[in-house]
Amino acid sequence: MFKEKTAKLGKGEIKYFVGGTGRPLIHLHGAGGVRPNAGLEALAENVTIYMPVLPGFDGTAEIAGIDSMETLADLVADFIDKEIGEAADVLGLSFGGWLAAWLAVRHPSKVGQLCMENPAGFRPKDAPAPSTDPETRMRQMYAYPERLPKETKSDKVIAKNLSMLGHYHGDTSFDEKLASQLGKIQCLTMIMHGTRDGRVPEEAVQFLKRDIPRSHLIYVYDAAHSMETDQPARFAHLVADFMERAEAFLVNQGTTSGRPQQVL
Repeated sequence: MFKEKTAKLGKGEIKYFVGGTGRPLIHLHGAGGVRPNAGLEALAENVTIYMPVLPGFDGTAEIAGIDSMETLADLVADFIDKEIGEAADVLGLSFGGWLAAWLAVRHPSKVGQLCMENPAGFRPKDAPAPSTDPETRMRQMYAYPERLPKETKSDKVIAKNLSMLGHYHGDTSFDEKLASQLGKIQCLTMIMHGTRDGRVPEEAVQFLKRDIPRSHLIYVYDAAHSMETDQPARFAHLVADFMERAEAFLVNQGTTSGRPQQVL
């Protein structure tokens, strides 16, 4: 469904995947790199999804000078200019949600609507760190690990992906510089949090809801950190509805026998 392409940007080349139909949506991946899944495939029925592979992830080369969240956001802005040519809606998962916020702060004209899926980068200093134990981490990441697609990445690639987090933001778990600028984000924003997410604490998404002016916080029931795999239908419906109807996504779409329909 998703085709691999190459974008030639001012700082260097990056690989990306694209598929679907409809208005453009940039998907910024999490620490695991680009991972097509049932949720993204369902979402692609309503939007055209562009998934750039951020430098250093998934076996790609790092790019000189792209070594912080800010410069990475600048690179994504260049990608939007070169490959789309107009403002695009942005969906960021975890690390990608953190990056999406930087993109909206530094390049507001490039972002249409913003969706942050269990965003990292705003963990309170007194909150416990996510577990590094493989079994515990799996439970924190996925409510239904059996729904995961078969792993195709080598252990070496997976380890390098995780190491790239430190490359871009060091050991920071609460981005004070970005936090002080959240009020600059003027685009309509939806913050999504899985009710079973074990990686991002609830205090983090509540902080974002408080400080981003035009934001809505939506909880996705029975989903952990990767709601794309845990609840693909709910995820795809919610994101597509938000992108299509903007603020009106909060309003029920219709009635059956005079009674409100349940959307999620």
